[in-house]
Formats: sequence, structure tokens, C-alpha cells
Amino acid sequence: MSEFKQLRIRAYLQTGVISDQFLPLDGILYYHHVRSAMGEKIISKPGESNVRQAVCKLLPFKKAGPKDEAWFYHVSFAQWPENTIEDSTFYVKRFDLNFSQLIDRKIRKVDASRGQFKAYHVNVYYRHAEYVEWYCIGIPEELEQLLKFCTHIGKKTAQGWGAVKEWEVKEWPEDWAVRGPGNKLMRAVPVLGNGFLYGVRPSYWNQRHIFPCKMPE
Repeated sequence: MSEFKQLRIRAYLQTGVISDQFLPLDGILYYHHVRSAMGEKIISKPGESNVRQAVCKLLPFKKAGPKDEAWFYHVSFAQWPENTIEDSTFYVKRFDLNFSQLIDRKIRKVDASRGQFKAYHVNVYYRHAEYVEWYCIGIPEELEQLLKFCTHIGKKTAQGWGAVKEWEVKEWPEDWAVRGPGNKLMRAVPVLGNGFLYGVRPSYWNQRHIFPCKMPE
């Protein structure tokens, strides 16, 4: 029978990652988990909430936190090495000429030099490092099955960002999922009263999963 173990999960990177510094691993794996359990078909409509827990079993992480709707998975946010580089770049968003129904029939072209179809630069902010890692209490065999489908992390993966060269799942002697070395806070933790509004589990954008939290520095 599979059992929970203290783990360090590391992604060795080929390219920079477009994300914030938190990049929760449970959020990354949620898509692959639902797809593995329910197949490739679309099961929700745009704007709907995430898959109900009764429909799809929990991720292979131990549950933590309060015994109410503010519970979360026992997994840290991303831990970046000290030599991580933070930088920005841009891509150019241009009008797609295949949309011929928008062409001005009088002049037989789309004016892309001004107005709503003008090309413009979109800034993206990325983090570049040799690797990024997370700490958790989870079932290693089930996590390895999910990770083998996760070839990219972060945003703009279709453009080549966030390519993962290799995943490493290693047993770890200490539980650093919530509190790490020197009592360092490793993830968002819900608090009573005032706090920074942030998601505590996937889907992180879901309003039902957003609570006042104490955040890592």
C-alpha cells in the first residue's frame, strides 16, 4: 500500500519560467491529475469553477490546515536557488491576417499602423535558474506518474518557456512543506482576521479557495 513520505521535488529547467515567485506545485499538477482521472474531454465551460472533489479524488499530497474550507495540501510554494535571475522581455502581438472578415472592403487591407489592430509589445517577466524545487508530504509513486506528463511549467509554454529537462523526487529527512529552515514560512497559510488574500489550493483563482493568508517573505 502506498504511503505518504516527506519529499523534495526538483525540476531541472531548460528555459526560463514565466511566473511569480510562488508557483505552487499542487496547482501545476492539478491539470494533469484531473486529465488522468477523467480523460481528455472538456468537462467544464469557460468561467465555471474547478472540478468538484466528489468527481475527482484528491491529489496525492497529505491534507493540512484547518478542518474547514480553508484546508490546503501539505506542499510548499516554489523554492528558487540564490543565483536565480529575474528579468523581462516582450513579444509582439500582431493582427492575424487570416481574419479576412475584418478587412476594410474599400481599401482591401487592415490598417495595423494605428487603432485597435495596431501591433504592440506585451511585456513578460520571467525567472531563470538551473532548477526550482518544492517540499511536500506526498505519495512518491503517484506523484512520479503525474510529473512524467508535466513537460513545461509557468505561462507561455507554447512559446517554449518553462521547459523541464528532468524531474527528481527524493525522500527528505525533514518536513519543510509549511515551515522550512529557521522556521521560514514556505507557503500561504490561512489566518483569522486580516491577511493577504490568496488561494490556498487549486484552482488558485477559484473564489471559494481564496482566504486571508500569511504569505512567505
